[in-house]
Amino acid sequence: FGSSIIGFAPPFVCPSCLEIFAWISDTMTEAHHAQDAHFALDPQHSFMMWNPAGALLSDAGKPFIIPLAGLLFGVVMMQVPKVATTGKLVLYFGAQSFMNIYMGWVMRTSVTVPKGAELPNGKELEVDLTGCPAGFALTAMQQVISFVVFCIFFASVYFTPYRYTPKKLETWFEVFSVV
Repeated sequence: FGSSIIGFAPPFVCPSCLEIFAWISDTMTEAHHAQDAHFALDPQHSFMMWNPAGALLSDAGKPFIIPLAGLLFGVVMMQVPKVATTGKLVLYFGAQSFMNIYMGWVMRTSVTVPKGAELPNGKELEVDLTGCPAGFALTAMQQVISFVVFCIFFASVYFTPYRYTPKKLETWFEVFSVV
């Protein structure tokens, strides 16, 4: 590499993973503070940080408000024939939002470099370096988890009167639409 990336010129001569992580960590910290100073961003000024009941919702539960509302409204709307189709879309939105939050948590909490690892500059990491910067892995994990949940659903209703039976594809257009 050797050249600067967005105004930064890190030493990219045969870097080890720890050097890259250290540089990314320093760069992201600098960018975060610069952005906060420039735009005066403070998470305390967002709706999700507002908690009228005090301890009603923990910080861990707040991201689930919108997905749970989507699931609840979707189920209620599906009971009304005039808006049943829209209800399915709202239910889908709630389920996808919930899945995105869950997958973000999985990727964010994985330890990439453990606390105590020695950096190339001789310093030691004081906290675990967490996170997995892999967008493709997030999508793949969502697909696998969705498939597993579907298989569990399919198996659990197979011997009931509510058995799920896929529709047989009749035309080439239907096959094309699915594929």
